[in-house]
Amino acid sequence: MIQIRFQNFLDMFTPIIFIYIILSLGWKNFLFFNVECILGITLIISMLHFFILLDKNLEKGYKSMIFLSLFILMFSLIFSFLKIFFSYYNENITSDIKIYTLVSLILYVLIRVTYFMRIVYVKIHNPAFIFITSFVFLSFLGSILLMLPASTVVKKISFIDALFTSTSAVCVTGLVVLDTAKDFTYLGKIFILILIELGGLGILTITSFFSYFFRDGFSFKEAIFISNFLNTKTTNNVLSLAVKVVLFTLTVEFIGTLLIYFSIKEKNSIESDNLLFFSIFHSISAFCNSGFSTLSQGLYSQSVRFNYLFQLIIAFLLILGGIGFNILFNFFSYIWLTIKKYFLKIFKDEEFRCPVHVVTLNTKIVILTTFFLLFFGTVFYYISEYHCSLSEHSSFHGKWIVSFFSSATSRTAGFHVLNMNTFTPITIFFTIFLMWIGASPASTGGGIKTSTFALALMNIISLSRGKNRLEIQRKEISSESILLSFSIIMLSIIVIYISILLIIVLDPKEDILSISFEVFSAFSTAGLSLGITSNLSNGSKLILILLMLLGRIGIFNVMIGFLRKNKIGSHHYYRYPKGNVLIN
Repeated sequence: MIQIRFQNFLDMFTPIIFIYIILSLGWKNFLFFNVECILGITLIISMLHFFILLDKNLEKGYKSMIFLSLFILMFSLIFSFLKIFFSYYNENITSDIKIYTLVSLILYVLIRVTYFMRIVYVKIHNPAFIFITSFVFLSFLGSILLMLPASTVVKKISFIDALFTSTSAVCVTGLVVLDTAKDFTYLGKIFILILIELGGLGILTITSFFSYFFRDGFSFKEAIFISNFLNTKTTNNVLSLAVKVVLFTLTVEFIGTLLIYFSIKEKNSIESDNLLFFSIFHSISAFCNSGFSTLSQGLYSQSVRFNYLFQLIIAFLLILGGIGFNILFNFFSYIWLTIKKYFLKIFKDEEFRCPVHVVTLNTKIVILTTFFLLFFGTVFYYISEYHCSLSEHSSFHGKWIVSFFSSATSRTAGFHVLNMNTFTPITIFFTIFLMWIGASPASTGGGIKTSTFALALMNIISLSRGKNRLEIQRKEISSESILLSFSIIMLSIIVIYISILLIIVLDPKEDILSISFEVFSAFSTAGLSLGITSNLSNGSKLILILLMLLGRIGIFNVMIGFLRKNKIGSHHYYRYPKGNVLIN
């Protein structure tokens, strides 16, 4: 009975904790918002969790959530007390303890929210709608956190600028109206980093990750919903797939952090007091294809502009993040089976037969399309910018590395190591084309996607040859996939054209080419800019915010979320007589 009362108390206390966090960040000098009060609240919540765990009749999923919350809170408390015990109790120590404890409380609230989300998306029979609302919710929540006095160096930032920055982080775009390095505090940058990670993976992927620990007999309907979030056709082991996605992301980001740290350790010119935080921030930002940087000029800053090893690390991180998790797992499976085959053959003299069609058709299309875009993009940038923006790089290998980086980043990353104001018009148009194509499906990037572009192009070639169906490597592509690819292309063109038209009306002084570049960048969540973002009116910024959300969520997902009436899928068991319409 006592445990049930504790449960009810915690359920009611969670929103109060969140309000307390907001207030403590806004009025940090108030008596009840000091580090002692925050540690006391964390300790009380931890004790309540401990007493609840003593209940033997506790539901398995709820018990897992309580245990995970207790682990997060206790880890923060132990870290804080050890820091106090082994260090002098000064202002810097108390500031660090307060930040770590507040972050642990925010993670605690997030765990409670994810448990609640699991219940909600079972009740609501529209996964796409939940997917949309999760990004909108994160954007508004992020804007509130970024407006707090503890998050900004300047006294006050407008709601539009906070919402723009938050949406850009959640949608992993990288367009900015404020200087991330100078206008945000250390805590503000941590908030941006959390928003980037949540937006890159998707809060529902993280919800599925936690559901792996909360589950108590996961239903078939829940598996269908999660498979929709992860863009997989099968419902087998969808939770384990979510776990693999999260763990793979954290592993790659950890390795990326180490590589970045050692690539800049010998350089004394990095504009950052904390090289480790700089490495963590850029590793997460690169893998999630967000384009945010803690340097005022981004990667064009003098400190990293000629650091070619650093640029290669960033380039490979963003390629891994933009190629798609399903593609990576399928490709790694093929590599592992190939290594296993030759190992058994050489060392044990055994024959190992690989399963048929290990590498799927989807993987082949995505990898080949990505390779050709990277290759031809690198060559194009090298030729078109050789006597312009590339002229400041004197070495032969430097020019090629920077060209490769520019080709990789243009498709959704948002980093730049060249002076974009000196780009030739043909380079600008080619960059717009790369931004429009974007990354691959089920990745952290945006755009119409590489597979959409490849299918549309191959279908045009197939129709030109007189075929009424698309066949690739002795496989017929479904008509649904072809229709979807052309629908996405048409919708993207319509949305982009309307957005350009509206911004021209709202900001007639701006150059139409710069406006077009900005719109394509926002829709494709690329984050590149010709420098007009901060000069736009509030109306134009709102249009770009909407474009970033549409680009990250997907226009088709938005339409499905609001127009699809049935619960899971759409099946029409009737056919009308065919009618011919004159096309050409």
